[in-house]
Amino acid sequence: MDKTAVVLHKGALAHYAVHSEDEEHFEAHLIRYKGAPENEPPHDLEFRKKGRHCTGSTGEQDLMDDICNAVQFSERSGRSDKSGF
Repeated sequence: MDKTAVVLHKGALAHYAVHSEDEEHFEAHLIRYKGAPENEPPHDLEFRKKGRHCTGSTGEQDLMDDICNAVQFSERSGRSDKSGF
């Protein structure tokens, strides 16, 4: 499954392309960040959904959780396109 997710990171929007083979493992690539360069989030992330939270390639717990929640929300809302939001 390929989706896009737009999340708020340090007060600015971060737009990620997200790929997932299943409901637990995710790979995300930063497409665009609208904030200050010093606040830019990681460009490439790999993480797994474990319970209510994610673990992965960054210490940015909130970022991983937000991306995962955005993707899962778009699935629950019945979107069939590749756009998360």
